[in-house]
Amino acid sequence: ENQGHFCIFSLRFSQDSKEILGGANDGRIYVYNREAESQGLSISAHNYSDVNTVCFMDETTQILASGSDDGLVKVWDRRELKEDNPTPVGQLAGHREGIAYLDPRGDGRYIISNSKDQSIKLWDIRKFTPKNDIYKFTKEVRNQNWDYRWESVPTAINMQKDKGHAEGDTSVMTYKGHAVLQTLIRAHFSPMHSTGQRYIYTGCATGRIVIYDLLTGHIIQDLDGHTACVRDVSWHPYYPCIVSSSWDGSVARWDYNASEDDTEDEDFKREDDKDCPRLRNPPKRRCRM
Repeated sequence: ENQGHFCIFSLRFSQDSKEILGGANDGRIYVYNREAESQGLSISAHNYSDVNTVCFMDETTQILASGSDDGLVKVWDRRELKEDNPTPVGQLAGHREGIAYLDPRGDGRYIISNSKDQSIKLWDIRKFTPKNDIYKFTKEVRNQNWDYRWESVPTAINMQKDKGHAEGDTSVMTYKGHAVLQTLIRAHFSPMHSTGQRYIYTGCATGRIVIYDLLTGHIIQDLDGHTACVRDVSWHPYYPCIVSSSWDGSVARWDYNASEDDTEDEDFKREDDKDCPRLRNPPKRRCRM
């Protein structure tokens, strides 16, 4: 009776806004043409695992990426896709749990994935994972038996935080220090115009905004002010400010506060409380929308 019914978990507009890319709980990817008001593509992408996140790799809209509860990031070329037998041009494996979010750098080469294994990974899609290693990681994901929405992180996953790359992990870099619990928390590259995409920033289940240095993997800012999970954050493409949305019912704006002593220190503070200390001391008030 549910034939033809599905739930969309992720939506992305194409650069020209003519198409919408969607990922759903039936394991499929959908592309809708807004001008023709019709479905342009529907493929079985992740074998009935929830497709939590999708994206266009660049402005050409020909290369797509999808991330699922199977722990894989798959890359698709629409010019070669056949709906009756869809085959990705490559797959990226290294996470030990499902993928929560994908964000492309926009250059057609690099992409980051935020995962329920409590890590972000940076990938170069010119280096895909061999099939034998894909099987190893997907088997490990299938053996996980916890639910990130209401359970704490298993000890086995926490123990991986202090370890380096697992054998077969083809990611370029791994970033650890934030928590992915309760919901599909999002992570992004910082803007090109104002930062040269020098950072990766993410929400956190502990109510923080965590900013990593892209090259070193170190946490260079830890913004604490929300009292519940921060699901999404957005860094303005031109102005030095970040907006965060949280399960505490607030939307907050964080403004850059340049240090007079060290111009390389990039500190943000809450815009809605001018007297609040920078970083880890939460403000007394929050702006609400």
